[in-house]
Amino acid sequence: MLSQVHLHSLAVASFGIGIASWVLLGSAVMNRLITAKRLPGALQPVMAIELAPPALAGVAWFALAGRGTNLIAYAIGGYAVLTAVVQVRLVPVYLKLRFSPGFWSFTFPYAIAVTWGLEWITRANPPGATAYAIGAITAITVFTGAIAARTVVALARGQFLRG
Repeated sequence: MLSQVHLHSLAVASFGIGIASWVLLGSAVMNRLITAKRLPGALQPVMAIELAPPALAGVAWFALAGRGTNLIAYAIGGYAVLTAVVQVRLVPVYLKLRFSPGFWSFTFPYAIAVTWGLEWITRANPPGATAYAIGAITAITVFTGAIAARTVVALARGQFLRG
């Protein structure tokens, strides 16, 4: 990261570009999800991508801000929690879907959310922090491994890329 190589001004500018892009593109995507008809089944998992921007912004903010938390971290966190709650609400929809390549769209958003969670744990250092960290790392590893295993099975059966 730029801030780690002492290019703080460039890091702040990059963060600003990222936030502007998130606002501009995110609003267009959200408008599409709200106003258009339901996505086809194979594309429904891509709704998980909505979790990535606030989580990634949170990781970037922590890199810029250093130790501790502040108002901006909490504001980004509030939106991240909102998008995570939406993901929880969509679990029944996701469970009804046939496995497809679209399931890989779960991996990055959830992994970056776990990464950001680990950053929060590091800063807050709550009782049981190590257990929370181990649980989060284990959960995302098992989750991603399950998608990888399911992909291998689908490929072996010739079912992964069928329409």
